Amino acid sequence: MQDWLPVRLAPRDGTPVILWIEDEEAMPTYPVTVGVWETDDMTRRSHWRVFGARYGTHIYFDQHIVGWRPLPPHHRA
Repeated sequence: MQDWLPVRLAPRDGTPVILWIEDEEAMPTYPVTVGVWETDDMTRRSHWRVFGARYGTHIYFDQHIVGWRPLPPHHRA
């Protein structure tokens, strides 16, 4: 897990991050993807929301996240 940070240190403010996901019950289409932490307005439960072009939005909880990384900085040429 070199260069991956523990999920407990991930930002919980809606900042997009790169997530490494493992879920034995429902394997993700892309195990490394971009997600954001959000809280559902109705249930008040918080989760990771990730996007997949083919299958739409999915949610995962901390136990499904192996690690995270910040998005690379945007550089102008």
